[in-house]
Amino acid sequence: MNVTVTGDALVVTPDKGQRGEFVEHLLTVGLNLPQRYTEQLFYEQRVRIGGGIALPDGMVQAGQKIRLEGGILDEYGVEFALHGASRASAANPVLDASDLAKDVAAHVPLDILYEDEHLLVVNKPSNLLIHPGSESDWDSLDHRVARHYRQQGIQRRVYHVHRLDKDTSGAVLYAKHAYSARALDGQLVEHKIHRRYMALIAGHLRPSAGTITAALGRDRHVSGRYRLSPTGKPAITHYKSLASCRLGNDTVSLVECELETGRTHQIRVHMSSQGCPVIGDRLYGGGDGIGPIRFKSGQALHARFLTFTHPYDQREVEVRAPLPEDFRVALHQLGLGTFE
Repeated sequence: MNVTVTGDALVVTPDKGQRGEFVEHLLTVGLNLPQRYTEQLFYEQRVRIGGGIALPDGMVQAGQKIRLEGGILDEYGVEFALHGASRASAANPVLDASDLAKDVAAHVPLDILYEDEHLLVVNKPSNLLIHPGSESDWDSLDHRVARHYRQQGIQRRVYHVHRLDKDTSGAVLYAKHAYSARALDGQLVEHKIHRRYMALIAGHLRPSAGTITAALGRDRHVSGRYRLSPTGKPAITHYKSLASCRLGNDTVSLVECELETGRTHQIRVHMSSQGCPVIGDRLYGGGDGIGPIRFKSGQALHARFLTFTHPYDQREVEVRAPLPEDFRVALHQLGLGTFE
């Protein structure tokens, strides 16, 4: 199956093995689109074959071109999130092209780790929001992605598939149109997007490898902080220690954490709950650093690996985000190895 973007349409060319399938099956299974969204496409008559309207129970023919109209071209837009919303709505407005012109970091290059016509993965620096929290936030990773689209001459809405905290660096996945956004959202919900982080923590985890399953909820006493809560949302972090060293009277460990769930501040809270806060994480006990180890902007937490299935050719895509400079320097100072 070949899937391409042509103007404001996603064009699907089935292969011989898909001959005889229902068109609806091709959309839900071949394109990984949610059933309700697929039904909406048919209801709005946006599924076309050869210029005519396709029906859900129509039969697919090899070599046919099936067009999904709309969902590609859109105003240049960056959503700013209010009340935890993650998609554009009355509570989650969109900043238009004139707003983007006010970008305060107009010449900051985007560190692209992977890109095709459907997806984009970028390496986020620390001390940068994924998306603006208010109309006065003129720089965020979403703004920089929108500017990248503009520079390419493509007219797209910005869809981040998942998030990182402001002070966490590393790989972030973007969908470049509404169809790939829905397919990737489905992978995220089904825990099929794998995210592995590297962190420097104070202390040594015992056991050295394991799983933390403590639920998380908001801390009612400290704004913006989360805590372990038996009535909170389930949170699962798999971890393993990679190396450790003594630094004066302290122990510093390099750990790898893999998220099964993606709660806000999950790794930070889970590490702190074990008495091993992430170094530089002031909110959860990591202070400004440890000994001579200091991080200028953020904590020692980096989204190192991102693995997912490409929604259209079923390839496993693994993207590695290089460690930021201050993280590499800290590893060298501690003698904990070199990671490119």
